[in-house]
Amino acid sequence: MTRGMVDVKSMKIKARDWVDSIFNQDALNTEEQIKTDCPLYFKLSGFADEPEVYLRSTDEGVEMGYEATQWNGPVPAPFPGVYKKHSLSWDTLHSLEKKEQQELVLDLLMKTINFRKRQYRKCQFCGERVATEHRIDQNTCHGCASEHFGVVY
Repeated sequence: MTRGMVDVKSMKIKARDWVDSIFNQDALNTEEQIKTDCPLYFKLSGFADEPEVYLRSTDEGVEMGYEATQWNGPVPAPFPGVYKKHSLSWDTLHSLEKKEQQELVLDLLMKTINFRKRQYRKCQFCGERVATEHRIDQNTCHGCASEHFGVVY
């Protein structure tokens, strides 16, 4: 079995355990959790800089996504960005049995995780896996762009 396959299986097992713990705590069913809009974070342990994806209860339902730096403005400056990838309405969730809810949430969480992981590329100079928001192009991280190309951030 290749290293990549082990990592994917391991990540899915960890994600399943995380989703199970959320459902066992009824974190998606309490009114207080919905009102506070407080995200729960799942860290991609062992992957690159260990980014996190979130699961958040909202008035409409549950959403999954990730947070990442955005670079905007005439002189690009970093500021936090939130990227919603998937959502489930309360009607959809409540129409399913608890086990089906968990499977659906896990499926969408894994899609979110895999989407985020695909945004990472190895830098041609330092060899580190770097997210798209920290690269100047497909092959060069910001640090190496400064070092090798004189780019100032």
